Amino acid sequence: MEELWNWKRCKAKIRSLKGRLGFSDKPVLRFLKLSLYLEDGSVYDDLANDALEQKHRTLPYIYCILSSYADAKPTPEISNLVTSKQLQGGQYCNVAVERARSSIQNVFGSMSKLLVESAKVLGGSEVNFGYGDHSVRINSLPLVPLTIVLTEQNSEFPASAQIFFDESISHYLALEQIGMLSELAAERLRQAWQFLDEKRK
Repeated sequence: MEELWNWKRCKAKIRSLKGRLGFSDKPVLRFLKLSLYLEDGSVYDDLANDALEQKHRTLPYIYCILSSYADAKPTPEISNLVTSKQLQGGQYCNVAVERARSSIQNVFGSMSKLLVESAKVLGGSEVNFGYGDHSVRINSLPLVPLTIVLTEQNSEFPASAQIFFDESISHYLALEQIGMLSELAAERLRQAWQFLDEKRK
């Protein structure tokens, strides 16, 4: 993974995102409370208030996702939400999406209100989805929203999380990167929860 998706190989594509596809024209790309500096590809975690180490396991995924995103052209939201299984060829990203769902269930399954608080830390908002206990929408990339619906566990049933994508996502990312982005968003939600937990202490 690291051999394919590193700054040296990806920098030209990623640098092309400056001022494009919802990013500002400043020399830094910001999403999910991460800041990627275009000068050298370093990534700063705005939640931890620290830079990611050069060998951090997340860096190749960030470079891979942004490289795929850089190939896209702006496409209006279709306002038709789908699951990974409903995407054409979605079986190729569904395993990663299932891992993301499982992570969300494990972290927030007994405290679904904290999903809303954590999403707001990442710039998201609560939405009314029609079912589930709490639903949030997060712009995982500037033009790529994710909608997460969580039903809290109770005495009879375990927690259940579902991740929905606007159907336009297929114009922005390949299936592999959709899976990666889902896992990254779930991880950032967990880290946002930890950030809030630390502030409460």
